Amino acid sequence: MIMKKNAKKSSKRLRKSGAMLVMLIGLTSCGNNSSVETNPLNIYQPSTLNLQQGTLVQTTKGVYTPQDDEIWHSDARFRKLERQIYFLSVK
Repeated sequence: MIMKKNAKKSSKRLRKSGAMLVMLIGLTSCGNNSSVETNPLNIYQPSTLNLQQGTLVQTTKGVYTPQDDEIWHSDARFRKLERQIYFLSVK
């Protein structure tokens, strides 16, 4: 009988503690504005670069000379092509 009373008391304490903890977390987590204003990263980037063989291309690390005709794809274009190929292979 004493064990049941103690179990009920600790159960009530646990529920009260849990409810208080949830309220505390809820109230303090909304206490400040954690959103950071950022500027859009809309940097112009061509979807492809077509480089002819032998054309000198100045880079930050020196001059690059393609040995063959090359097509360089932007990150957005590459991801689009990658998704198209992936979804075609899944079907």
